[in-house]
Amino acid sequence: MAVYPAAAAFLLLWLWLSARNADTGILMAVAVIPFGMFAAMVVGGLSLIMANFLAVLSISILLIRWIAHAYEPRYLRFPPSGVYLLVFTLYSVFSGVVLVRLFQGQFLVFPMTVTNKGPQVSNFFNSVMLPLRPTNSNIAQSVYILLSFGFFLATVFVARRRGAEFIEKGLVWAALLNVLLGLFDFLGADAVLSLVRTADYALLNEHLVGPFSRVIGGYAEASAYGAASAVFFTYFFMSYLIGRKQSHGMLAAANFIGALLAMSSTGIAALAAGVLFVALHFRVYLGFRMSRGFGHLLVVGVSFLAIAASAMLLLPFVLDGLSDVMDRLIFSKQDSLSGRERGAWSVAGFDALVQTWGLGAGVGSLRGSGFASVLLGSVGLPGTIAFSLFVITAIGVSVSGANQTTLRLFCAGRVSSMTLLTAMLVSATTPDPTLLLMTTSALCVVAREEVYARNATEPLAQSAVGLSNRL
Repeated sequence: MAVYPAAAAFLLLWLWLSARNADTGILMAVAVIPFGMFAAMVVGGLSLIMANFLAVLSISILLIRWIAHAYEPRYLRFPPSGVYLLVFTLYSVFSGVVLVRLFQGQFLVFPMTVTNKGPQVSNFFNSVMLPLRPTNSNIAQSVYILLSFGFFLATVFVARRRGAEFIEKGLVWAALLNVLLGLFDFLGADAVLSLVRTADYALLNEHLVGPFSRVIGGYAEASAYGAASAVFFTYFFMSYLIGRKQSHGMLAAANFIGALLAMSSTGIAALAAGVLFVALHFRVYLGFRMSRGFGHLLVVGVSFLAIAASAMLLLPFVLDGLSDVMDRLIFSKQDSLSGRERGAWSVAGFDALVQTWGLGAGVGSLRGSGFASVLLGSVGLPGTIAFSLFVITAIGVSVSGANQTTLRLFCAGRVSSMTLLTAMLVSATTPDPTLLLMTTSALCVVAREEVYARNATEPLAQSAVGLSNRL
């Protein structure tokens, strides 16, 4: 087992915050999500990421406090989305314990643990296929999904007591830290970043796209940093359009630049999807009165960006470099070695669905590419349907009659969740929903509950006023 000094500093900070108020432990767990390669400790070759470690500690201390204080049932009731997520979680654990043994040795999969020991299936990449069998990855992925479920409920319960804006503070810190980590990586401060790159992962910080170096921030690779930056961009861009808060606009702009500097196919796809999702919500942010100053600023800003982009494209070396980058990341991606390898992973995931009669080979049993192939191959149709119902009930149901603040939180959480799901559909290799998706979807759930509660109490208040007037 290995423990790192920087992890001790983070743990002390968490202890200090939690001692003052246990709810703030959830905020810190959210805030450190951008430290995607920061292991609190390494046990038996398994890296326990700091965000997950603090999430476990926060859930544990909240459970103890809730048992000791016996909070009102209205704070602890399961939301409908939580029921579907529970079904998904239980089936995931069942698949990782039972199904992988039921179908053991019946077909080949790309194992979660990358290895070159085995028959090579293609001349274009080194990944090998092995017969399906139980491994430590089944246990690890089951634990991750259990943790995501527990974190979703803990976030919902805390937000009900403290308000959805309380959870947003964690996202603000996470977005800011994501920008700072990206800036350090862009400046080549590897000595500083080495303190928080302690996980036992392959560090891909020297990949080039044409003449440009990719930015990976606190993650192990550019695709993860690009996706996270796109999520933070859409959240705070949507929040800025509705609430007109300048700090949120600055966070959105900084994370947008970070997503571009990652130069990742996943990040570009997530950015494009995020912009589309924000645009589809135009009735929301145009529904509130737009000041003349904000309208002028918006028009001038968009015009300036269009003029600057057009002027840059007139320079031959810029146009050639941009064309080369876009060709590598998008147009010729499927013909690249990485694209061929990920295509094989995806096909193997769908093949596992067929081989297991739609039940799935078990979480942690195979490496897929794209959330659809990973889910269907790992947890089959039952688990995929349960997770789809969770997404629909958490972020798919719109709200009406909300005030500006509540609507801002709901819409920002919604578009950021959809952006993250898009990134996961492109490049996810595991069925873990992730703490970031649990945070943004929990915001949507609590914001919707606040609207329902307000709409239910307003008629009662109006009836009481009418009765008092008659009396």
